[in-house]
Amino acid sequence: MFDAPTVKNMTAAAARQAFNVVRAGARFKPAFKTLRVGVVLSGALALSACGGSSDEVQYGDVGYIQGFYGGLAVDEPIAALIGRDILTSGGSAADAAAAISFALSVTYPSAVSIGGGGVCLVNDSRLGLSEVVDFIPPAGSGVQGSRPSAIPTLPRGMAALHARYGRLPWRSVVSPAERLARLGFQVSRAFANELARAADPLYREPSVRAVFAPTGRLLGEGQKLVQPDLAGTLGQIRAGGAGVVYSGRLARRIVEGVQEAGGTLTYAELNAYTPELRLPIIVPFGDDEMHFAPPPAAAGPMLANMWRLLLEDDLYADASAQERPHILAEVMKRAGADRKNWIAPGFTTSIPLEDVVSAQRVRSLMSGYDPNRATPGRELDPQARQLVEVISGTGFVVLDSSGMSVACNLSLYNPFGTGRIAGDTGILLAAAPGLRGRNPLGLGPAIAVNSNTLRFKFAVASGGGPLAPAGMIQTMADTLLANEKLDQVIAKPRLLAVDSPDTVLVETEGGDELAAVLQSKGHPVSRLTWQGRVNAVHCPLGIRPDRTREAVCGVVHDPRGNGLSPYSDGGS
Repeated sequence: MFDAPTVKNMTAAAARQAFNVVRAGARFKPAFKTLRVGVVLSGALALSACGGSSDEVQYGDVGYIQGFYGGLAVDEPIAALIGRDILTSGGSAADAAAAISFALSVTYPSAVSIGGGGVCLVNDSRLGLSEVVDFIPPAGSGVQGSRPSAIPTLPRGMAALHARYGRLPWRSVVSPAERLARLGFQVSRAFANELARAADPLYREPSVRAVFAPTGRLLGEGQKLVQPDLAGTLGQIRAGGAGVVYSGRLARRIVEGVQEAGGTLTYAELNAYTPELRLPIIVPFGDDEMHFAPPPAAAGPMLANMWRLLLEDDLYADASAQERPHILAEVMKRAGADRKNWIAPGFTTSIPLEDVVSAQRVRSLMSGYDPNRATPGRELDPQARQLVEVISGTGFVVLDSSGMSVACNLSLYNPFGTGRIAGDTGILLAAAPGLRGRNPLGLGPAIAVNSNTLRFKFAVASGGGPLAPAGMIQTMADTLLANEKLDQVIAKPRLLAVDSPDTVLVETEGGDELAAVLQSKGHPVSRLTWQGRVNAVHCPLGIRPDRTREAVCGVVHDPRGNGLSPYSDGGS
């Protein structure tokens, strides 16, 4: 583990070697058997024009970048458009990620809030370095309240991301969210659906009801939502920086508000909180390598192990279309059972991380695999232990014109967190991790880059608790190993296999054939309305900062939701 000063002072080469993760030694086939990939918009708002920067529009103004500005995929469309504007203003992917995160705290507070946090994985192709910004919220330890809450971490997490990789001024990434909160916006279908799902508990909380049901009925799609208290807090963050949340008058108001709302937070622990900068877990494949977030983003090591299992002896790439769902189910069950062996309190690892994701350990997990038979869960974990998770959170991906990419998972650990607001700050509180399945087990975005140049190739992020890693590994496998088109992959029915209780959850919508294939192998199947949303970017030819006009990428948001994926191909 490295703290911020250590990583900051490393060269890219030294940083890559300092994190001693054993890389897979087996030979793998190239990830891409063909180079035929179309530009996928999937309902995106595509903006393109000829040439480079305009002589009339100034740097920092929307429209400054008139050619290829990159792309992004977000679960909520208003926040996606703000991210697009940041990119066309000349901002970096990190600027856009920070602006999207603050905007989501206004337009999509069911999943994101200043009171919550998450993890972002960054690849800077110009520096040749990938890095993880960890601002996963720990539990507050104040006087036990009726609804234990987490320490607010998002402001300092975004400040760390912006300080290291941002180009635009801090005010530029916060002010769009402040304007939305102060002047109001029309509720999107994405957020209206979230409000409807949580109607009963929201109605029971007067402070929350006053915001989201000002007339006595919850706001619906197209109705105006104004949040003056939250606007005031964002205004102070814009003017004074993220530090105002952690020290001084606003910090004391937040602590008082948390305690009044039954949360658990002290001024000392709020003041002491800082995000951590970590190096990613790296798994090579072909001429590329996949980067994952380390714990406490516990989906990271699990995804890394599933990825290794799929790569072993080209298991997934060489399999038939009929066998691939069976392989995915077996890999999920094995990695899930193994996670219970290494997960430790605080969602760290009980053994060195390099041992958790070592090629030797992962290879042993496939012992007993039968292509024609489902492995019973009791054979993988005789103790039938369970790790409970809540379906919540969101994930988004951003790519800019220089090839910098950012993939983030954000969470309140529960839909709308604790369901309470901290006093007059407008901040929804994240639930404390560790209770009733509220935890970071589902957090862990992934980015693929070229092994030699570290130029961007692929990024994926997802919300949905236990559904997140399941959706991400299917997207990674079918796009990068089976060479299917990204929009078709994300639209395919999904599965989640667990060893205890021994079952494979198959998406209800369109999943009949998938369920039949799995049942033919002996898998117990249950059906599920899928709530996890996967967002991804795929540039099979890579992004060269000096040749972005030639970029060909797929940028896709999940059709199960109502998000948006703006993308520019840089054409005339």
